[in-house]
Amino acid sequence: MSLIDEIMSEPGSKEPEYQPRTEFDGATGYIQTGPLVQRPADESLLKEFGYSPDEVTIVGNPHVSRWQQRSAVRQYDGEKDKYIRTGEYETVWLQAYKFTIVPKMDSAAPDIAELVSKFKKTPAKPPTTPNPYWFVFQAGDQQLGKKSRDGSTEEIIERYLESVERAKEEFKGLKRFGIEGIQLSFPGDCIEGNQSQSGRNMWLTQETITEQVKIFRRLLYHTVEQLSPLASQCIVTVVNGNHDQAQRDPVNFYPGDGWATHCAEAVAERLEDKPDSFGHVEVVIPNKWRGAVAVEVGDTIVTVVHGHQWPRGKGMDWLSKQAVNRHPTGAAQVVQHGHWHEMKLESNREVMIIGSPTFEVASDYLIEKQGSTAKRGALVYLMRFGEANRITLV
Repeated sequence: MSLIDEIMSEPGSKEPEYQPRTEFDGATGYIQTGPLVQRPADESLLKEFGYSPDEVTIVGNPHVSRWQQRSAVRQYDGEKDKYIRTGEYETVWLQAYKFTIVPKMDSAAPDIAELVSKFKKTPAKPPTTPNPYWFVFQAGDQQLGKKSRDGSTEEIIERYLESVERAKEEFKGLKRFGIEGIQLSFPGDCIEGNQSQSGRNMWLTQETITEQVKIFRRLLYHTVEQLSPLASQCIVTVVNGNHDQAQRDPVNFYPGDGWATHCAEAVAERLEDKPDSFGHVEVVIPNKWRGAVAVEVGDTIVTVVHGHQWPRGKGMDWLSKQAVNRHPTGAAQVVQHGHWHEMKLESNREVMIIGSPTFEVASDYLIEKQGSTAKRGALVYLMRFGEANRITLV
């Protein structure tokens, strides 16, 4: 040690941090190198620290510590046969590495060709029994009566009728999976109404309330007429959205007694007059004190709700509070909702929350706010064992 180094050193200084060392308990461990100019090869490093490369391997990237070191430049003096300091100094970069080590496992890759051949010999067959699927047609936010820069009620009706026809085609392709029944789900905002935004958007409605209600009633009956004959059971679920409210100011009406559920009741009475054609159809709406309804659809508990009951992205929070307070809606395995005008899917292991897109031609509010508007249409999917799959926009 030079005099300068001795003067600069501190009494009782600690061992330098980057000393070569290793620990390994048979399951995991590490190798800490000393100062190096460059990274060593993995195999040589393992051997240096007493490990067999056949039994232990290095995984991941090492933790690297880098620092500069100022060193005196030395030259070899052939006459004196030794290195002599030149009086100059150079700065070099050093680094220490800390590697994670684990036991080496059998890394033989599976024979992919053999696996593919195995599954080709035993192809998966669509399950038919027991617990066949239910086919769901979920259509929300028709907003009948609303007009925008791009169109109005006539375009909404055309798009809705197109969705019904597309749903029939999708059903044909899914029959092979075994379909027990059909659910027709209408999660609210079926008309534009005159109560939302305290009636400030009434000038943007093309039809009167009675005209909007008449149109939805006819579309609802048309949907039952077209889709219910495809299966031996059919459940029609309808709830009110905030636009379906019959009255809000100066007083609120019952949440379960709005224009959408009024249409459902009217259609149900008409279906009762034709038991030969529609005896297999059940119409389900909430009681007048509730805005949501829980219903058994095959082997799945479904809650139909509009979605204005919670802030954006908080559907799981709403459902959790329903469950904690022992409401039937909290038992849902699948939640069907509208309101947010976009196709949404949120899920965990126990629950799926499926949001409907809209049928409105365009939302001028969203265009002004974010430059875009939503895709239009209904959703169709298969549902069984509390899960929905093969979800398609039609």
